[in-house]
Amino acid sequence: MFNRYAGGGTYGNHIDNAIQRDRLTGDRLRTDVSVTVFLSEPEDYVGGELIVEDTYGSHEVKLPAGDAIVYPSTSLHRVEPVTSG
Repeated sequence: MFNRYAGGGTYGNHIDNAIQRDRLTGDRLRTDVSVTVFLSEPEDYVGGELIVEDTYGSHEVKLPAGDAIVYPSTSLHRVEPVTSG
């Protein structure tokens, strides 16, 4: 599943489902980890930070294009609004 955020794009606090269905086969799949891949350079847009909250606090992530972060799907997370770029 892919989400894209641009001009004003955001995704509020949520956790990702532990069980997903394959859209082609209907098979159930475990999804215990989530991955966010950054497709644009941080200086190319304002906002859009991934915020992951866990037992150690709140972590703001905005990485270079091509970098990714992996985190437990059960972590509360969100994407801040993209305000320009």
